[in-house]
Amino acid sequence: MRGFYFNLVAKPGYLFWLRGFMLLLGGAALAAVLAYGQWVLYPELNTQRELMQAEVSKLGAPAPASTLKPAELTKAWQQARNVSVQLGLPWQSFFVALGEASKSGNVAFISIEPDPIKGHVVLVAEARSLDFMLKFISDLQLSPDFSEVALQSHTINKTVPEKPVRFRVAATWRTTE
Repeated sequence: MRGFYFNLVAKPGYLFWLRGFMLLLGGAALAAVLAYGQWVLYPELNTQRELMQAEVSKLGAPAPASTLKPAELTKAWQQARNVSVQLGLPWQSFFVALGEASKSGNVAFISIEPDPIKGHVVLVAEARSLDFMLKFISDLQLSPDFSEVALQSHTINKTVPEKPVRFRVAATWRTTE
């Protein structure tokens, strides 16, 4: 049996010409890309830049820097902070708790004055009778969202045949969830 001899190190002769052709082809491709950029892309970029500069000049001069004094800036910062705090409060649970306390439909709110910074709320409402007012206050006291619920004042409107009771309640609102 005859043996096989493989020469894995020897290079075929045509490989030199193939490499040269690939190098030439790569150079031609690079030249084509550069020419395309020079004659097509760069003019488009220049026209877009000119259009952008025209738009910017139409807008006018940039806005002047803030001329607020430190005291005014501090006041504006505090107002922004207060708004941020108020937006982060659990308003949904607040109104749900008020709705649960007045679910009988016999109490109507005249005004709701929450102070989320201090955690207090003052409610002015009107009930059909004293019993409904007391039921509302007890439901509010049982709510986990309110504490220190206190009746501040009440008046009975005797000029109306139903004699509704207008009352004012103060409570502490638990703003943490």
